[in-house]
Amino acid sequence: MKKQIGIWLNTDKAVLVSLADGNESIHTIESQIESRERFPGEGKNYSRLGSMLVNPSKKLTEKRKHQLHHYFDEILHDIEDASSIYLFGPSKTKKLFEKEMKNHRGFGQKVIEVENADKMTKNQLIAKVKDHFKGREV
Repeated sequence: MKKQIGIWLNTDKAVLVSLADGNESIHTIESQIESRERFPGEGKNYSRLGSMLVNPSKKLTEKRKHQLHHYFDEILHDIEDASSIYLFGPSKTKKLFEKEMKNHRGFGQKVIEVENADKMTKNQLIAKVKDHFKGREV
């Protein structure tokens, strides 16, 4: 069975649109990536820890990197059986995910295409994925 998957993703969520044997299904994966949180008394370049000022950026960067990796692993697990993959979305997350896929065993030989796209409704997502794969053999 040939399965084509279109993935709209950003750092908040990934919407997977699967096309197989004329049927379509849609599945959403919410990310657990935390956005920057500011604390009372904190400026741009430091955090207040009692009377000390601490720069938490390295710790937060590493935490975000691990959260992003976990998010990508969740998506990879759901698309293992895809024969062709179409990535689209508004942010640079799709490019990071493409790089992660190419480094992951089993995804190196699959057809992967990437394109910029704005936020869309569920019906617009399905239509875009169908239009992208129309007439393409896998």
